[in-house]
Amino acid sequence: MSAIHEHVLQNGMTLLCWPQRHLHGLEFGLYLKGGPLYETEETQGISNLLEHLCFRGLGGLNREGLLRELNRFGTNLDAATYAEGLVFRLKCLPRFFDAALEYFLRFFANVPWTPEQIAAEKQVVLRQLEADGDGDLFDRAACDFRKTENGAFPPLGTPESLMALTEADIQLWQEMIFQPQNACLVMTGNFSDGMELAAIEALSELRNTTAQPPFTQSLPIGFCMRDEQSDLLEEVESDFASVQLAFDVDSEQVYPVAAEVLSTITAGNDDSMLFQALREEQALVAEIESQISRVGQFSRLVIRYDVRSEWLKDTLTKVFAYLHRLTMYVRPARLNQLRTQFTTNNAMLTDDTAALNDRLGWAWMSGDTAQADLDAAAAQYNELTAEELLDAAQTVFRPENLTIAVQYDPEAVGDLRPLLQKLRETLYVPVTAGEQTAEKSADAARPYDGYFRFHNQSERFDFPQR
Repeated sequence: MSAIHEHVLQNGMTLLCWPQRHLHGLEFGLYLKGGPLYETEETQGISNLLEHLCFRGLGGLNREGLLRELNRFGTNLDAATYAEGLVFRLKCLPRFFDAALEYFLRFFANVPWTPEQIAAEKQVVLRQLEADGDGDLFDRAACDFRKTENGAFPPLGTPESLMALTEADIQLWQEMIFQPQNACLVMTGNFSDGMELAAIEALSELRNTTAQPPFTQSLPIGFCMRDEQSDLLEEVESDFASVQLAFDVDSEQVYPVAAEVLSTITAGNDDSMLFQALREEQALVAEIESQISRVGQFSRLVIRYDVRSEWLKDTLTKVFAYLHRLTMYVRPARLNQLRTQFTTNNAMLTDDTAALNDRLGWAWMSGDTAQADLDAAAAQYNELTAEELLDAAQTVFRPENLTIAVQYDPEAVGDLRPLLQKLRETLYVPVTAGEQTAEKSADAARPYDGYFRFHNQSERFDFPQR
């Protein structure tokens, strides 16, 4: 990775550096494994509470002291709790490098918060829970995607689980999350070789609080094993309907670059095939969106749109027809058009310290920092052929990967499940991924045994004979 400097220290901590010395700013990102993916029914919400508590005190400094530090070098600390981890971000000028680095070292001091600080922050989270309610349908769909044997829990937890958390619980999780073997510090922007060496030296002195890394991600229940029972339908009184189609992406079968291209072709920009097909004819409320959503090493291709209720069934039929067509044929000319867009995006990305920081941090979180290498991604993109993209489409757009979530008014739409079942059946590919399309394959008429070919678990499905 030519532009990326990766340092794995003896204490297990990772330091990722991407110097951009033509810029003015310097961005720090601290990525820590944790989050609701690793919580239980009893501990749900604890990771989010820990993230909140970091603003009340760190390494012996109280809230006022932390704010004075941030004000001294004119910046703010941003933080968020995601399904698989906590992220803390800070941007400053290079002359404040030492102070900013010292600030991040405080995360690993493991100084316990006081009972007063914990009680006060619990009240803040309770107000958030009251405001958020149960979350929307698509929050629940995302929660279901990362469900493991422990269950699947919302980031904030519940009022009951939050109030039941003890000081001992919080101290234990603080020690597990805020330790070097569970962390990655990312530096992007304007910093020197000397600053990079100073960061290595300072981070190397940190000590772990557990013998082994505390968080190991397990396979989500139902990953690439979806059926109509996985779908989430919510009935509401509204003139509009909301749709989300989420396809699990098996990274062992589909290159990340190929998945990104599929996302862009389907609905990733304003000249995507679905946007052009639905925007005027079916009068989408806004736009149709497509993105790759990741949880650690697992990912989904997610398509979202809102539409007037009377057009819901027609748009669903058209969307599935286009997805089916994409499993049969990919235009080489369309792929060539996207190469220029990708090259432009790459160039713009190298001037964005925050975007590069995200790219590096989440690549580490997925267990493969090579995914952040823009040069390697560009080479893969240029070498990607239409045949390989067709293979990826046949692997991704399959019913055993699909979870459908729809929010709709049954009075205006009627019974939706028979249509969804019929549409699922259109995605049974008549040939295996890697073979030619039905028109070119001499074996196209043979029955499809798709899931067995990739996972040797066909007994979990009753595939129809096509």
